[in-house]
Amino acid sequence: MLVQRVSISPSVRLAIGLCLLHTFAAGLLWLIPLPILGKAAVTLAIAVSLVFFLARDATLHAAHAIVALEVDDGGSIFYQTRSGRRAECELLGSSYVSPRLTILGLRPRSRAGTRRAILVEDNVDPRDFRRLRIWLRWRRGEAGEGGLPGVSGEP
Repeated sequence: MLVQRVSISPSVRLAIGLCLLHTFAAGLLWLIPLPILGKAAVTLAIAVSLVFFLARDATLHAAHAIVALEVDDGGSIFYQTRSGRRAECELLGSSYVSPRLTILGLRPRSRAGTRRAILVEDNVDPRDFRRLRIWLRWRRGEAGEGGLPGVSGEP
């Protein structure tokens, strides 16, 4: 049974943050003594990285971008991509939870590798965001016992 679904929308704040950080990294690169051709190649790699992360995490245009998270009453977490793929995941201990930024590390059970869902204040409903953060904090406190105390009955 589905307890909570969190829809993720494009984020202006995340896009601005990604642009600022990538620009800062490229700017710092040009301050270190390297050959011009090397700096240009690394700057190109930074630009490609920016386009990739903007499409996947900020604007959600990529087919593999995570556009929804679901938590069921058994404590399982699922993600859904823009292309419609749905996968059950294990929540990684490296996940970060705060009121303004939550980064979920997810390991799909159906395949190798990890995924990351970045949630900020402007890409999720505030009530859903709060409920998910509470669930994540309880989940960590219970060391993976399952269940959703304090989440399903909240107003």
